[in-house]
Amino acid sequence: MNYTKDETIIELQKELSTIANLYNAACVKWTEKTKDSKEYYSEIIANELLRNLKEFDKIATVTRSSSYCRENHAKIEIDLSSNRNEEIFAKRIANLNFDELGTIVDYQVPLKDTRQDKGLGKIDLISFDEKNKTLYLIELKYKGNKETLLRAILESYTYYKIVDEKKLINDCFNNQKFLLNKLYNFVNPEEIKVVPTVLLVPNCQASDDLTDVETGERPKLQALALALDVKFFTLNIDVSGASFQNILPF
Repeated sequence: MNYTKDETIIELQKELSTIANLYNAACVKWTEKTKDSKEYYSEIIANELLRNLKEFDKIATVTRSSSYCRENHAKIEIDLSSNRNEEIFAKRIANLNFDELGTIVDYQVPLKDTRQDKGLGKIDLISFDEKNKTLYLIELKYKGNKETLLRAILESYTYYKIVDEKKLINDCFNNQKFLLNKLYNFVNPEEIKVVPTVLLVPNCQASDDLTDVETGERPKLQALALALDVKFFTLNIDVSGASFQNILPF
């Protein structure tokens, strides 16, 4: 079903009352253009969100009583028979270093504190760039994923707002079995900044959308990412998946 520009705005406005779940809204997943103005749905939605940035301040922080950094992640087990390709890929690149993105230090980091925190997902990956003293909270979109770049931006930023930054950093640096503690115990945690990030593997919808951004076809989406300070990286791999290269910040 195709919507008009006004209908798209109305659909978005219905979802703004639950801003923390906006990334799951149906309209955020639309990939086509409106039937009247012939604009990408994501451009219309991004423009409206730019006019309503204060809505994001309503996303509440959830502080975990338990550590964000689970010690059982020191041993990575991969079930190659699973069809959860994105999760398998996240585990495969754990502990690897990728230039500006730094070292992938953990995966599937929980946001929930209790079972009552319904609807909260997990941060796909966390990386640490020692040079820039930056902890990247990564939303991964793997090849074949059909989700839009708009959704990826909103999901990454929502998790960034939900996570307790100070506790996350302290958990990372005080966990005796955690990689950060072993390699970066000379870094002052007070100097670390936390950044919402989207990591894209080619041949997914969000990667195609990013190409449109780079060619100037989605200026409002680019403006929204800049306003929310969401960073982009692209990871290119060969067909066998054996090598990892060309991490490029957008």
